[in-house]
Amino acid sequence: MSGVLDQSLHELWNNTYQEHQGMFNIKIEETHHREINTFHILYNPTGPHSASPISNTTFSNFDDSQVKFTEDYQVICWVDFDNEVISQEKPSEEAKEICDKEVTDSYHPLYINPTPWVRGQCFLSLFPEECLPQVASTELLTLAMSIFRLSQNPTLRLGYDSLGANSDINHLHFNILFSETFGGFPVEKAHRKLLKQSSLQHKNPDEINMFNIGVGLYELDFPAKCLLICPINEINDENMSDGIESVGNVTGMVLNNLIENNIPHSIMVAGNKIEVYVFPRVFQEEFSIGKASFLDLSGIVCTHKEEFFNDADVEQCRNYLAGLSADDNTWGKTKGYIIQLLEKLYN
Repeated sequence: MSGVLDQSLHELWNNTYQEHQGMFNIKIEETHHREINTFHILYNPTGPHSASPISNTTFSNFDDSQVKFTEDYQVICWVDFDNEVISQEKPSEEAKEICDKEVTDSYHPLYINPTPWVRGQCFLSLFPEECLPQVASTELLTLAMSIFRLSQNPTLRLGYDSLGANSDINHLHFNILFSETFGGFPVEKAHRKLLKQSSLQHKNPDEINMFNIGVGLYELDFPAKCLLICPINEINDENMSDGIESVGNVTGMVLNNLIENNIPHSIMVAGNKIEVYVFPRVFQEEFSIGKASFLDLSGIVCTHKEEFFNDADVEQCRNYLAGLSADDNTWGKTKGYIIQLLEKLYN
């Protein structure tokens, strides 16, 4: 891994923040941080506190009139995955034509996130000119996770909020941020209960085995209901791509089931370990504390309410996260589906 993203992103983000203050809806210097046992609370009076304009949108009824990533001046930098370089210059048409002929997943921009709760937080938009909807398929999630090939920083995290999970933009994007302020996210420290371990080697001998690394599926002891998918093998530079493919495949199975059943969801990825945390959610209807994202579900509670920031205790934080999660019936069906599918397909 080159670490090229680590060397440049913070500096580029800070420069963009200073030079384009009018493009940010939240003043990050006004954010206050409080730690309560395992939880962190971030308070900012300018933080968002109302429903997304695309709340309750079904996955089969896309509204393409919502805000999209189309303006180059909102780009912090362009990431060329395949050549492992980043640039503030938009790739030329000639370069993109070469990319189209030789590789199909190279140039993708990092856009300004207008409501950053963490310094350096920005949007990774995949194929912005294609205007793909905010739906994470196996292939697209796997491609997004490949950004970790450009980082040596163990605090790099990837976040995603689906339609119906307070994503304000129906245009495919992921959050990129670093978690050094928190020493990782609280959900990463939760106790893990193994639900299923799979080699991802087909039971049907006529099927071609596509994966070299097996995965473990876990349920976490955490107030926000969460499935964890991670490799069962140690990951290093040589097998990271294989690990991403295996974890992305199983995560895609879970996401497809959630999408088919119109269940909102958030995702958080801890890049250096290739661990994916999937949070099935309810459609959020109450916003007195804040508009919850993958950060909240991961244990970083973001609020615009000063009273909650000052007075909340561990139990209130736990209740808030539990209230954002899918109900017990949905949770049971989600777990049962992926366990049965893995048992049906693989050894």
